[in-house]
Amino acid sequence: DSVDVLVGDSLDTVDPLDIIKQVPDSVEEVPDTVEEVPYSIEEVPDVDKVVDCPRCGMFHTSSIFGEACYQARRNAQRCASCGLLHEDYDIPARFFLDMDKFDCEFFIPDVEKLEMRGETIILPEQVVKKLEEMKQAKNSP
Repeated sequence: DSVDVLVGDSLDTVDPLDIIKQVPDSVEEVPDTVEEVPYSIEEVPDVDKVVDCPRCGMFHTSSIFGEACYQARRNAQRCASCGLLHEDYDIPARFFLDMDKFDCEFFIPDVEKLEMRGETIILPEQVVKKLEEMKQAKNSP
């Protein structure tokens, strides 16, 4: 019984507003200053911009010097007489015919009659005969 009286009396003396937690009067304010990010936009070069290549001296678009530069340098090395890249035929001439370099004047006496199958030069009959004579001369003592 005495416990019931204490609980009942204690509830009568407690003010319900005292139980509620009060919100503090002060509120932290966010500062008015905002950090600005510096204006630093990189401009992308125009895609169609033509650039003088320092490696090959040719003009390339888009500042791309990879495959375009390689092809431009190769095309610049084409023979004025036959239009071929002699370096493409130097190794086969050395390996198969024991010649130091490909000589278009020897292999292609008449450029207008040049016949090719892909990258392969179809040699005229007189050139084939010359090569056979050279081979026989080297093999005979």
